[in-house]
Amino acid sequence: MFMKGPSGSKKLFAIFFIITILVIVALGKIFLDSIYVPVIAMYHSVGHEGRTLDGYGEKLNVTPEAFQKQMEFLKDKRYNVMPLARLVEMMKEKKKIPHKTIAITFDDGLKNNYTYAYPVLKKCGFPATIFVITDYVGKENFLDWNEIKTMQENNISIGSHTMSHGWLPSMGDKKLRKEIFESKEILEQKTGRPVEVLSYPIGAFNKKAKKAARNAGYIGAVATNPGSKYPSDDIYALKRIRISMTSDNMFVFWVEKSGYYKYIKEVRDED
Repeated sequence: MFMKGPSGSKKLFAIFFIITILVIVALGKIFLDSIYVPVIAMYHSVGHEGRTLDGYGEKLNVTPEAFQKQMEFLKDKRYNVMPLARLVEMMKEKKKIPHKTIAITFDDGLKNNYTYAYPVLKKCGFPATIFVITDYVGKENFLDWNEIKTMQENNISIGSHTMSHGWLPSMGDKKLRKEIFESKEILEQKTGRPVEVLSYPIGAFNKKAKKAARNAGYIGAVATNPGSKYPSDDIYALKRIRISMTSDNMFVFWVEKSGYYKYIKEVRDED
């Protein structure tokens, strides 16, 4: 009877080891693909002091220097930076979205978005969406219509952040309609361009707000972190990664932009 020698056993072990590694790698890839979420970055203030309406102040401020480093990182690492509306359309059509895809958004419509963020975005050739509160346009520290129109000519889209930045879940039908429908109409009248996306103030929404967003003609709406009960492809409850002063650390920024941070955060929050 033919007996396998030591060299034959080693070959079998090597083959078994390689197959095991390949299976582990394949399963790992399947798992990573299943939890990957295209990144929607949420900025507020880009300046030397925090000016936000969400009660976070300095915490949500990103310095101009940090913002420039972050955008240069995305450009150097060849991230696929696309308009938010385009990302929403791809999700709606169930298209496969490549890894390293990111949409850049800003809430509140602060003037420092024009002063500090816009020149960097323009230099990098990156699109972005700024969510504007119509009642605040032209007020101190907020964008005016000329600044909004200038940015629109250079790859910056304007979305609605409602009329007054109120708490949508507590509103009656008439007030909710005014905030969601009329803000869209005003922005479109003033800019002459369609307004396709909505940002819920403070990330707060309910079924009624989602329905109003859909009925108003928005193709999608963004929140902040609505939790794991909302699937990542719910285009009227889109999850975003909040960029804050901690993102000055480029390792933190890299993790946040990986496409897996949202899953990690939700698992952590459920524990």
